[in-house]
Amino acid sequence: MADCRIVTVFAAKGGCGKTTVATNLATVLHDRGAYRVCLLDLDLEFGDAASVLGLRPERSMVDALVMDRLTPATVASLMTNYLPGFDCLLAPTRPGEARLIPAALVSRLLAVLPIAYDFVVVDTPSHFTPHVLAALDAADHQILVTTPERPALKNLRGTLDMLDLLPYDRAARSIVINRSDPGSDLPDEFLDALVRSPIAGRLPAWDDVPASINRGEPLAAAQPDHAVSLAIRQLAAALLQDGRCSRDPPTG
Repeated sequence: MADCRIVTVFAAKGGCGKTTVATNLATVLHDRGAYRVCLLDLDLEFGDAASVLGLRPERSMVDALVMDRLTPATVASLMTNYLPGFDCLLAPTRPGEARLIPAALVSRLLAVLPIAYDFVVVDTPSHFTPHVLAALDAADHQILVTTPERPALKNLRGTLDMLDLLPYDRAARSIVINRSDPGSDLPDEFLDALVRSPIAGRLPAWDDVPASINRGEPLAAAQPDHAVSLAIRQLAAALLQDGRCSRDPPTG
């Protein structure tokens, strides 16, 4: 099953539900303990993963700065556990700490984490930074999240244009429309003309999603048969079973 090792989730516009997608995708990939998963919160200034999962941050990526070497053993001390086999590497919490983290550290972490975990899901900020580019470079698959409104779709189109200038495989990229509503979404022909890329998934709009965030429990864990949970599960299945990731699974 494990064809994807690193999945980087990005949205060019804030408020698209990127962190919701990342946390629920990590939950689905964890599969109730069948796989070891790490969620890396790369939104260094305003990371929300801890809040969405109801975690109390006691350590973060900034603690890696004092490590002479990054190994699976040393990286384990940076983690905040969410569930057995589901760890989080959280963003800094104190003012000014984000500026201390170089992009090279992100690359080093993403070289080590797949040794210890079956899947690494990276949640990113809504703008391109050297850290985000490092996560996109390391990714086996890139998930681009948008909502079905014109401003978000315009930003998505700009993101796709930029990514096309970089040496990324288009086949290792999925577009997800969050908060989709058949009654108010733009027509499919408009989406096709603007995005000019296949839509891999649509997550329906439900009030249950913000309620799950306020509870600190991903909807995919609390209600695995919910429409949003099933849509996330279908996305994960497509990534893992349809050969859409570029790297081989680990051995051993």
